[in-house]
Amino acid sequence: MCITKVTSNWRSAASIILGVSKCFVTSDCFFSACKTTRRILMLKRGETAKFMPNTMVFPGGVVDKTDSKMGEEFRIAAVRELFEESGVLLTKNGWQTSANNAEMTNLKSEIVNDASKFQKLETSISVDKLIEWTTFVTPANYPRRFLTKFYLVLIDEEPAIDLCTSEMSEYSWIDPKECVDEAYTGKYALPPPQVYELTRLSQIKDWDYCEKYGNTKKPICPQPIKTIGEKMITNCFPGDHLYINENCFQQPLRHLSADRATVSPTLPTHRVTYFSEPLYGKVRVYQHLLKPADIAAFHQFETHSKDLL
Repeated sequence: MCITKVTSNWRSAASIILGVSKCFVTSDCFFSACKTTRRILMLKRGETAKFMPNTMVFPGGVVDKTDSKMGEEFRIAAVRELFEESGVLLTKNGWQTSANNAEMTNLKSEIVNDASKFQKLETSISVDKLIEWTTFVTPANYPRRFLTKFYLVLIDEEPAIDLCTSEMSEYSWIDPKECVDEAYTGKYALPPPQVYELTRLSQIKDWDYCEKYGNTKKPICPQPIKTIGEKMITNCFPGDHLYINENCFQQPLRHLSADRATVSPTLPTHRVTYFSEPLYGKVRVYQHLLKPADIAAFHQFETHSKDLL
């Protein structure tokens, strides 16, 4: 087994999964019906981004030292980064957007250059709508690591987006399953945490009860394994039979043979696999035969494990 060096430290970060859950009535002369639209705001990082360039991600970024002056720093950072990158501001009355609003656009530009300027909006913003969703720690073999808290926010309308083009190149409102399916075909690169979260979110039937499905008991620090002689990467999550519990946040990249790294239908498995070329190619999620403690810690949902039967 070959290992690589470890990046021991990480920075605190926060991200928002902004979703629209709206029921609307359609009708004609024969019948009427209620339809629901469920779409998520996805942003594409620019090609010059320092971290995960050209990938589709949720709005988010690093916690600033001034965020704690306004409240719980992760929540404030999540709301601030959403505003910086998309122009959508979560407020006590719902939300506002800087799109077609010169005053808010100018303020957004100020905040992008100096996060402390976000304090100008201290009396307007609200973090009450943020549902704690999950926490990911960047794998130890990455030169830049982050401990990122993900929050889910549901609103009833798709705001106009004022994209921060210095960081992002495009955006889209998209159904979670559609986003995962399109990424699998190679339309764009979707990192494993996004695939994992969009997959499980797509299977929650009623988004009004999302509070019940947050993975808040354990952070996930994927432990990377490269299959020897192949371009396959495995990210093991807690509960997987290859996951190392001791010093779990500092495990280096391992190189294992195909017979050891391949998904087994008979062993506890909690992982994401993908090809390194193209970037995040053919991402698959597996979750099966977990022990009771891990079942209690992580929301169970249908994954590619079904294909092993």
